[in-house]
Amino acid sequence: MSFNNGGYLETDDALRMLDLLSQASGSDFYMSVESKGKKVAGEIQTLFSDNMEVLEIGGYSYVAEVASAPGSGKGVARGLPLAVVRDCDAATASIASLLYSQDSDLIVNILVFKAGGDNADRQPFFEIELTGGRVSQHAILTGGVPKRPCEIVVFSYRAIEIKSAPQLVSGIRGAVRAAKLVNH
Repeated sequence: MSFNNGGYLETDDALRMLDLLSQASGSDFYMSVESKGKKVAGEIQTLFSDNMEVLEIGGYSYVAEVASAPGSGKGVARGLPLAVVRDCDAATASIASLLYSQDSDLIVNILVFKAGGDNADRQPFFEIELTGGRVSQHAILTGGVPKRPCEIVVFSYRAIEIKSAPQLVSGIRGAVRAAKLVNH
């Protein structure tokens, strides 16, 4: 993902990000966004045992890096903003409102499931959780391959936790591995 010198996403970069929209990936992608204890509602019926409100997403981009001065021993790990690409839907205005109000207490979860079933007990095999999140950029565009209204939502955050696990045939996940990064 590329930003111009002013730190914002340019149209050309946004159009290239539409390539993140999943086609036949073999996985199902969802996102939940919570602000002040309330989840942003989408258009899909939940298929999960905890009845969480989820939004369908097409893809995402996450980058972490270690910044270190030349000659220094150990650098500082930091997570860069997470970008999510999705089709516009009923939740689009709610997401824009989060940008305008500058809520900085968001909890954002990216959930990835193996495709192939509507088992209510299935669990994600890959998950990203942002805490202390904020919508830092929101782009709505058409063009490129999808030729339909799409949005790119960029989240900055205080902490990120990545969880991964094998997904068993039953749909539940096996042993979870986790990594957490706190931005200072």
